[in-house]
Amino acid sequence: MSDPKLDAYTRKMNEICTAVAARDLDKVLEYFDDECVVLNGANGTVGGKSALVPGFEEMFATFPDWTPKVATSFLDGDTIAVLFEVTGTAGGTGPKVTWIGTGYSTFDPETQKIVRDVYYMDEAALEQKINDSALPG
Repeated sequence: MSDPKLDAYTRKMNEICTAVAARDLDKVLEYFDDECVVLNGANGTVGGKSALVPGFEEMFATFPDWTPKVATSFLDGDTIAVLFEVTGTAGGTGPKVTWIGTGYSTFDPETQKIVRDVYYMDEAALEQKINDSALPG
């Protein structure tokens, strides 16, 4: 059975992924409330909406073709949990790798903007995958 709220929030997450793939950081930021709380689960930092910018810029520099896609999503109240399938080419010329990331985004149901965002990926596992991909076959 379809859940209209899950469908709406998943659509928003897919739109964010499309904006990321297009390198449209301004468009990505439009989905986040100005007072959004951002928790980077990879390094444990907590910040506001502006904390998103360095993370996105770093990923754009590290993986020029960085492309996240929603693999699946679940809903609890106004919080959507997303498993992302992500692809990218390390340094733009290195091996193309695929990895997973997780995100938990809480939406304001009235504005449809994200008010709390938690993201995690296993950076050590990604680094190992890149290293393994670069080894001769």
